[in-house]
Amino acid sequence: MKLLHKRLECIVPGIALLCGLVGCGSYSEVSEKRPKFLPLTDVGGALGTTEAEIMKAEQAALRDPLAALGGYVSAAKSASQFLQHQPGDPRGRSDYNFAVARIISTIREAKLDPWTHPLTVPCTGGGFVLSGKPDPRPNWNPALYDFTPADQFDLDGSYVNKRTTRDGIGAPTVAVGKSDNRSARMNFAMQRVFYGVTAIARFNGNRCEIGFEDPLAAETVRLNGHTYPLAADYTVPLAVMLAANDPKKLEIMRVFRPANYAETAKIVSLQPYDPNKAVVLVIH
Repeated sequence: MKLLHKRLECIVPGIALLCGLVGCGSYSEVSEKRPKFLPLTDVGGALGTTEAEIMKAEQAALRDPLAALGGYVSAAKSASQFLQHQPGDPRGRSDYNFAVARIISTIREAKLDPWTHPLTVPCTGGGFVLSGKPDPRPNWNPALYDFTPADQFDLDGSYVNKRTTRDGIGAPTVAVGKSDNRSARMNFAMQRVFYGVTAIARFNGNRCEIGFEDPLAAETVRLNGHTYPLAADYTVPLAVMLAANDPKKLEIMRVFRPANYAETAKIVSLQPYDPNKAVVLVIH
């Protein structure tokens, strides 16, 4: 019995030390919110029309998602046309980004699928045909992912207490794979994809095409003949991934029983390999 007490006296302080080292807080906690559009009270002209369309779409969002989607698409087109003539206007860019983000969120919340087949969206004064931009890369098929705009997340946690973003055009978005990647270990990939992309809406008449740009691969994007910085949120995708996987829950158990968790040790690439970039290996 004395020997048992001595062992416990050694183990308990060790556990306390480990708990102190890893901390009690979470690495990442995420919660969703509904962003509220704040229009300029003295804006007029084209931007006034754009912002009125956004506010009208917000009011319709809960009772008629398809009508709201039409309003957001129309607002994105109005803002895009405004930026064509005034590409440096920050308010026009902000309105465009907000409208595009709400297009993405409405598609998810209403369980719509413009990625597999073009979607006809009703709108005052006509309608739009909404679709995804074709991409030759199989892994970039938008039908494989659920998309949530980054501005819908509030973050907390020791690993995500500082939000790193880049101002620009487009709606920073988190793409989450709809299913597990069966060849993940073989390809040094995550079991389920969590990746940051930026949504861009381009218009040709009544056709609206949503494309997804990679902010880790490109810093600028072309829209209506102008070059803009590509908007990005580098923190939210990581935060969503950490919150979903919760790596902290097994930390102490892996210390005491490493053999039981040997299969969880792996190398995971957080972005596609780029031969022009140096590989950074982070050991956790």
